[in-house]
Amino acid sequence: MKTFFLLLISSVTLTSCYNTLLPFRIPTSNPKLPETNTTKEIPMYSNGKYYVFYKYAKQKQNQLHISSPEYGTDSLMIRLWFSYPENIYQYGELVEILFKPNEIPVAKYSKLNLFFNPTRDYEVINKHKDSIIKKPVNGWNNISTKINELNILNLPTLENLTTYKIQNNNQRDYNNTSLTVSVEISSKSNYRFYQYNNFEKYKSIKEVNDLYTFIKLLRTELAMSSIDENWYKE
Repeated sequence: MKTFFLLLISSVTLTSCYNTLLPFRIPTSNPKLPETNTTKEIPMYSNGKYYVFYKYAKQKQNQLHISSPEYGTDSLMIRLWFSYPENIYQYGELVEILFKPNEIPVAKYSKLNLFFNPTRDYEVINKHKDSIIKKPVNGWNNISTKINELNILNLPTLENLTTYKIQNNNQRDYNNTSLTVSVEISSKSNYRFYQYNNFEKYKSIKEVNDLYTFIKLLRTELAMSSIDENWYKE
């Protein structure tokens, strides 16, 4: 009986069924980066692992069969992943804005129904609905202006901010179910990733407010659903 149980566990572990939950955790490896000349800025933990929401972004990217921005983009791409980690069945969103020279920008918006597998540290997209937004409510100039004013292309990841480090004694504050927004910036020669979590708790930090101001603007301009008022009380 013991041998049968071990064989059963082994067979389940070796399958690619990411909806399978097990009573233990399976270690995961870093996503494989494209070998290109693009300069890549991706935050890492002290153990050499990429940040967990970068890993989730790459998992969802592969399932959606969309491009890898680490290769670089011939113009400018801004990709924002909205994660609401409340339980194993989650809701997510993706906004991708592509700015091309001499062309009107285009925004792609996807609503995601997710299953989060804590065994494998993996997000499975069970269902998604995609749409294209060519004309924001108040036009593209408003969005472009805010990108520059709020320094969206160059914001540091939250965990690198001095105020955040002091407030958390140099520890990471991941023990919450608050909104997390992960941002990918891709240009011809550069790629950046950064993430912000728990906006309500850290809204005294300028960079947190700047990103929140931008995502709130996007949600209005692109006619997305409003963010739960509990994520950020104004």
